[in-house]
Amino acid sequence: MPPKPARIAVIGAGIAGLTAAYTLQKRGFAVQVLEREETAGGRMRSEQHGEFVIERGAQFIASSYRNMRALAAELGIADLIEPLSDTRNAVLRDGEFVLTDYEGLGALRKSRDLSLRTKLRLLGLAWPLWRNWKRLDFYRPERAARLDTESASAYVERRFGRETVDYLVEPAFAGTFTVLPEEMSKAFLLSTLATILKGFRLLSFRGGNGVLTRTLAERVPVRLVAEVERVEAGDKGVTVRIAGEKASRFDAAVVAVPGSAVLRLCPTLTEGERAFFEGVRYASSIIAFVLAGEEALPPFYGAGMTRSEGVRLYGMAVENAKEGVVPPGKTLFNCAFAEDLAAELMGEPDDVVIAALMAELRKLPLRGLDTIEEVVIHRWPALVPQFYPGYHKALRRFLRRRERTLRLFFAGDYLVGPYTEAALTSGLRAADEVCERMT
Repeated sequence: MPPKPARIAVIGAGIAGLTAAYTLQKRGFAVQVLEREETAGGRMRSEQHGEFVIERGAQFIASSYRNMRALAAELGIADLIEPLSDTRNAVLRDGEFVLTDYEGLGALRKSRDLSLRTKLRLLGLAWPLWRNWKRLDFYRPERAARLDTESASAYVERRFGRETVDYLVEPAFAGTFTVLPEEMSKAFLLSTLATILKGFRLLSFRGGNGVLTRTLAERVPVRLVAEVERVEAGDKGVTVRIAGEKASRFDAAVVAVPGSAVLRLCPTLTEGERAFFEGVRYASSIIAFVLAGEEALPPFYGAGMTRSEGVRLYGMAVENAKEGVVPPGKTLFNCAFAEDLAAELMGEPDDVVIAALMAELRKLPLRGLDTIEEVVIHRWPALVPQFYPGYHKALRRFLRRRERTLRLFFAGDYLVGPYTEAALTSGLRAADEVCERMT
């Protein structure tokens, strides 16, 4: 008789865990995904709310997401990927939304939110990008560790001026990654700019990006409402302890939860692994989805804010640009609270959060606020990982470590980048590592 396939527990049914489980199952492993929530998908999940589809997490995907597009093709859902109908962006400056275009260095000369002096200084970006092009790898952030020498704020202000920090870097990155320039490394800044310059068009799955995680969850065994309390690795296997149940034994486990939660779950880590996970940080935020009438539709897809404008929101995105998520005659936009405001309101009831949101929206040049029908609140204590100054170096040390916890593998966006493609890629790599070490 052929030997029984190795049993692999996958902790977490987000895009990283589901991708790892699907890949391992294809390669002959017996997988079991354990998810504490009532629905699979993690931070790539779509929810039906009346006639609206609300993205609980990932708002868009990109043309450069090669692994995601390949997986979608394999699953038979590639035809659901469509470009956004409107990709215009705006920046709030002097109380007004100014349309911007930053798809390339050449586009900067057309922007109306930056002074001529700043535009000329920004031409100097070409040199560090060209010089470090091979290190600025979207899929291998550790290769940029040599550039991880200071914060994006310090680097940009010194080289390109304060205006660039306030009206280019902060609104673009805070609105997209929920991170301020002071908490973002120079390496992450340059890597992201290189990715955009290589070609970056905004796309989404028709009817909601959660179709990808839903499809994956249909292909692998997933146990929902399974609260994993401990994952203990030993020489002969892994013990997984689920709340209210007897411990279960597996041959190995892929831990696919936010990196900030790994220490709590995994008591058998090596000293080096513990040191790394102690340094993993996530940005927290509150995302508010505003369901309104057609009069509230702004003339752009995304808008970034800066603290100098006195608005305690990082940004907003208009979901009408996506096919199949907003009914005719309606508007749906979402707002990301600034992290300090989110911290103040995280434990407050929805009515208090909505009142604070409306106070901020009234500071903006928006129309149709009187047509708002409903506001849906999503709280995210751990929204996206922060690639802060020094993190690229710590990540490189972790990936190169020699002392490893046997039979324990890791997947998550904190290993590649704060994007769904990065999380998915980490799941593929975790599956590769399991195959390499368990066969």
